[in-house]
Amino acid sequence: MAVLAYLLLSVGDDLVEIAEVFIRSGGSFAECREYLQCKKQEQLFRYYLAQYSKEVHNEAVKMSTESLDSCDYAYQDSPQSPGSISLDKSSSTEIVYTLENITEVSAGLSFVISGSILLTCERFSINFMLKNSDLALHFNPRLPQNYIVRNCRIKGVWGKEEVASPLSFNLHRGQKFKIQILVSDKEFLICVNGRHFNAFKHRLPYKKICALEVKGDVKDVAVEQIYIENYPDIVLDEIAQISRETFALGDILDSNYKIMPYTGRLAQPFTNGKNLHIRGRIKLLPHSFYVNLQSNHYCWPHPNVQFHLNPRFGSVGGKHVICRNSWIDGKWDREERSENLTDFMPGKLFHLKIACTDVSYQVYLNEKLIAEFVFREDPKLVETIYIQGDIKVFDVVLESAY
Repeated sequence: MAVLAYLLLSVGDDLVEIAEVFIRSGGSFAECREYLQCKKQEQLFRYYLAQYSKEVHNEAVKMSTESLDSCDYAYQDSPQSPGSISLDKSSSTEIVYTLENITEVSAGLSFVISGSILLTCERFSINFMLKNSDLALHFNPRLPQNYIVRNCRIKGVWGKEEVASPLSFNLHRGQKFKIQILVSDKEFLICVNGRHFNAFKHRLPYKKICALEVKGDVKDVAVEQIYIENYPDIVLDEIAQISRETFALGDILDSNYKIMPYTGRLAQPFTNGKNLHIRGRIKLLPHSFYVNLQSNHYCWPHPNVQFHLNPRFGSVGGKHVICRNSWIDGKWDREERSENLTDFMPGKLFHLKIACTDVSYQVYLNEKLIAEFVFREDPKLVETIYIQGDIKVFDVVLESAY
């Protein structure tokens, strides 16, 4: 109660909100502190956005479905800012690299674009162009907003922007970048700084791409073209295997959470008698998450997913939809779903156990059975655990009986 009293006195007008966070999280001081930090960051972002609008723009900034591609802003010495550092002036509309006469674009062609981001960078773009100046892909990182726009342009008209991604924004001023874009039959697959970022479905015939250009606040740009068989090439987390005698829940520290989305490799087959343990925390405003037991870690070609577990938090009153399925030979199989009262709660810790039996996977939440999924493929084919969604993951281990 003393902790709650301290928090209430320190947040001013947010008394009701912080009290609700405290109750939902089961009295977690860490979650309350995280809420306050997010609140402070949001306030700072709004302040700097307002300052930016006043100092940089003489007219209102129009943020719509059009892909904006202009910003002539640079830090300069001035009487009002004594001692400031003069940096390179740059323009987000300036073409800094062009690769022309791209031929024989087909599935499996990978482009690796590398370079350095200027200290004054507001945004830059990578464009895949057709002969008529249409853009099959417009990849547009916007550093002040910390998101990346994907779009296309057809006959001078911008399409619908896509900005969502499970991967945190990881492009920073003054640092190098490496972006891999793979052409597949259905979509572009995009990897940012060594991690799969997202996909963009083809809206124009990719075989008509004839040029690539890089525009904006970057330098030292280089592009490599190569045909590959698998995407992406990443370093996997090795999932520890421990014996049943040594397994214990132990303490969980917020500072030890895994980078999400999480991809882990099983050193030993996940077979009868073994348990996969996932420990973590549900985010404060969750929508869903999923755990895949799959044949490999690649996004392309799409791996077989022997078991897809997908809890969804749209319901009210503690009931959640638990979906189960498999992806075999290029398509989803029959979905199984149930709506259960579970211990999944915003802000709360959880212990998820997937037990492999001789006929099925059994799913336990905090030692309570919540779902079962009968094998559709041999469980020995599972090599990779992939986790994505509105959770923090602290620990992933494989427990065996010996």
